[in-house]
Amino acid sequence: MKLLYTPIKGYVHTVEAVINYAGLRDRIEPVETKPFDPDTPLSAVNPLGKVPTLQLDSGEYLAGGPVIYEYLDSLHRRRRLYPAKGPQRWTTLRQAWMADGLFDTFVQLIVESWLPADQQRAPYVQRCWGKIVGILDQIEQDVPGYARLDIGQMRTVGALQFVRLKMRQVGAAAVGLDPAFDPLAGRPQLAAWYLPMARRKIFREPLIRKE
Repeated sequence: MKLLYTPIKGYVHTVEAVINYAGLRDRIEPVETKPFDPDTPLSAVNPLGKVPTLQLDSGEYLAGGPVIYEYLDSLHRRRRLYPAKGPQRWTTLRQAWMADGLFDTFVQLIVESWLPADQQRAPYVQRCWGKIVGILDQIEQDVPGYARLDIGQMRTVGALQFVRLKMRQVGAAAVGLDPAFDPLAGRPQLAAWYLPMARRKIFREPLIRKE
């Protein structure tokens, strides 16, 4: 299988963490690509041109983090990251979806920050930021209910890692944001859960090492 994705220095994508958890590194060939690069091979595999995209040995492709995570979760014999049934399944899926929203909304801010300050849409930036703060507050409420590691928690670690990694850069470029913002500040339950979780080996071993 080939995984088309964009490696980021200092960051382990959720898909990489799932691969690490499932012990599938030797079955997957990582392919570095940039979706905005006109020469990317991505569009020939996935017409939507988004990462991550997983190309199966059959030639079929799977696109979108949630689809890829669940497929990878079907290929190992460890405890599943996706609860099979019951209330916990729906809670886990909600938390994973919410973490996806945190990541995607922050990416929208990154794209907006590429514009000159006088061309950025301040109301749009603030709308996105309001969503990010709301999601972080919801995660703070959810933490006491976390049990065994699941896809919701893994996706939350990935999204938080990304926000913490890019916040200073984005906050300095996007109008009205504070580059010193820390998503863990004022959220003691989130901080107490996240900091030891992010140190786990699965979240520290990228498929491609960026120097």
